[in-house]
Order: sequence, then structure tokens, then C-alpha cells
Amino acid sequence: MLTSGSTGVPKVVLVGADALARVVAWYRDRAGLGTGARQSLFMHTAFDAHFLELWSGLSSGATLVVAPQEARSDAAAVTDWWTRSRVTAALLPTPLAETVLDRAWPAEVPLKYLCIGGDRLRRRPGTDVTAQVDNVYGPTETTIATTFHPLDPAEAGATGAPPIGRPLGGAIAYVTDVDGALVPRGTPGELRIGGPVLALGYLDEELTAQRFPAAPAGSGDSGRVYRSGDRVVMRPDGILDFLGRMDDQMKISGVRIEPGEIEAALESDARVSRAVVASRGGDKVLAFVLAMPGEEPHAADLLAHAARRLPEQVVPARVRTVDAFPYDANGKVDRKALLAEEEQRTREEAHAGAGHHDGTTTADERRVLEHCRSILDNPALGLDDNFARAGGASIDVARLLTQLERDSGVRLRASQVMRQPDLRAIAALLAAEKAERLPA
Repeated sequence: MLTSGSTGVPKVVLVGADALARVVAWYRDRAGLGTGARQSLFMHTAFDAHFLELWSGLSSGATLVVAPQEARSDAAAVTDWWTRSRVTAALLPTPLAETVLDRAWPAEVPLKYLCIGGDRLRRRPGTDVTAQVDNVYGPTETTIATTFHPLDPAEAGATGAPPIGRPLGGAIAYVTDVDGALVPRGTPGELRIGGPVLALGYLDEELTAQRFPAAPAGSGDSGRVYRSGDRVVMRPDGILDFLGRMDDQMKISGVRIEPGEIEAALESDARVSRAVVASRGGDKVLAFVLAMPGEEPHAADLLAHAARRLPEQVVPARVRTVDAFPYDANGKVDRKALLAEEEQRTREEAHAGAGHHDGTTTADERRVLEHCRSILDNPALGLDDNFARAGGASIDVARLLTQLERDSGVRLRASQVMRQPDLRAIAALLAAEKAERLPA
């Protein structure tokens, strides 16, 4: 399996058959797979969770049901597909799953089990959800799924993110300080994972030695562990809460990636001397580029260049050309300073835009523009901008469709929206769909 690398080159992870078999057996049991069951085949082959779907289905006698393209960016299309294809067990990446849980759960959906993973979950299933829903956490290096927490619909009104739960498949969770010493329950620290779900290591032996050290002293474990780089806290009952990353690695819309990989994609453009990326709030990547002497690349061209080399979820939402980078006391690029400058520019643009007419002439144009500015975190967005070139990925389309349906009762299709040349055309499409629904 492949996972992100800090140099822009993915790391190759070697996973043993026994580790995969343990995780597959756990999933088969949770999903109730066997003859007559129908398992989704949704995840892209580039994601490690694809292995979980594929082999759970093949090893149980269940039918694998391939997702249609429209289901990859449209919550309504997901539940329609489940109903039409009689899917009984499914995996969904966290961002898309959240848009599904935001909607009313259709009574006719036959789904019995839903596994959600890939990012920090911020939603809980409502009381109308009839499927068992698990929040699952796991790095590629510990074979896809490492901990899980069953979500109780009775806790639909609970505040805060759901926990990532307890280990599965014989995995062992340790919470340590920066030196690798165990910390008491209730104390935040780094999650280190041991047990038979561990991968064999990387092709790079030196990297394997760094990331797969010996188990913590006093743990009674004589084997290795994987340093996840994730910050967690273990409750008194052993349940784990995810707190965030301990290093610079980012997780954007379910895709785990090093900043260097995005920067390498931008720097492969001959017009770019250097690129620096930063994440604000964990949902969007902002990119800052220093152009080659004499070059003035357009932001839309740089985004298009990056989109050909990166998963769509991590293509920067915005690219700014800078004259120089700010540096901290250690001589490193000060990403916090870059984000602060960007926030100031965003406020100034929003203030400048507030002083004149934004070009909207209809309520639908105002509605589309407001939602797109919020979803793409870009208050300077205008009606003549293209949604995709402004950084809109498939999950952003799903969010837009959900918002528009909630406002107007009209359900657009993702493919319709992505074909529109600009936001004005999306508003016109919405108006046309509404007109067709009016009584004669």
C-alpha cells in the first residue's frame, strides 16, 4: 500500500497477509457479511480502505456493488444507490458521510452497516438512522483500521466530536509522551500502536527504524509499535479521543498528505520557484508561491497544474503569489505568519466587496454566491468564477447540493453543477429546476 511522503514521493508500506486477514475478519463480523449480503465497492483504488471493501466481500461470499460516479460527490445519490442496488454494508470517507448524515435518513434504505473513516468525524447519526454506524480510525501502517467506536443514535444531540474508540483485531494502543514513555489515562499524548495489525514496515529500512520503534518500556510488550504522529487522550474506560496531528502532516477531506507533496506538485510548474502550503481549519489547503524571475503565473493555471498531480481533495483552494516568504527565528518559513497575512487580505477583500454591488440580480444568484463563498472559504468569489477552478472538489459539490436542496427543496445533480461555466450559470440552473416544479 502507498501512503504520503514528505519529499513529494509516496512511501511504500508492506502489509502482511495475517495483518490484513485480521482486519478483514473484524469488518466481516461487524458488517454481517456472507452469502446474500451486498457490500459497497466505493473507495478509490488509491485509498487503503479499498482493500478492506474488496477482500471483505471476496472472502465472505457477499456481492460487491460498484458505486456509480454520481455517488462520489452527492449525498442524495449515495442513498439512492444504496436503495436501488440493495446495499447492506458500506464504507464512506468521512467528509461525504457527514453530508449523508446531515440529511433525513430515507426509510427505504436497506443498509444495515455503515463504516466511516479517513478524517475526524464531526457528525453523529440522527435517531432516524436505521443502520449501525461505526467511526473507524487507522493509518495505513497499521493496516487500514485500528480502532472503532459504535455510534449510538440516542446520542444524536451530544456535543463534541465522537471518539475513535477502542482497538480492534488484536491491536494495542499506547499513549506516550514525546520521549516514548507511557502517560496516565486522561493525559494527552502521541498514539503508538502495536500488535498483530502492524505492517511489516516500509521499503525504506531507515524510515522503518524511525517510525516502528520498540514498544514503550514497562508495557510488557517485546515487539514493535508504530508512531502514528496523532495526538490522543485515553479515557478512564480505555476509549480514545482524537485531538489532532503532532507534526505538520495534514488531513484534508479524508486524504492524509504531507505539505511537501502538495508543494512538489506546484513546484513542478516551470514558472514556480518555490511553493509553501498551509491549512486553515483542516478543511482547505492554501498555497503561496514565489514565481521565477520574469514570470507572473495566473492562480487558475497553477491550480489546474496541481489538479493533474494531486487527489482532488487536497488541491489548494487558493493560490497567492508572494514577493517573499516570512521566516521564523529558526530560519524556517513561518506558516502562521502567512496565514495571518492571508486572513488580513481576505478581510480587506471582503470589506472592499461590501462597499459595492456584488453583481447579483436574483435571489438564486445571491444564494449560490453566499454558499459558494462559505464552502470555498473565499469571500472574494464572484458570479463569473468557475466553481472547480476556484478550488471546488467533489466533496464541496456535495455540500453545495445539500445547502441548495435545504434552501429551495430542489435537488441538483453533481454532474450538472460541474458542467456550468460559472456560478451565475449554477444559479440559472437552480432557477430553471425550480420553475419546472411550479404547478401549472
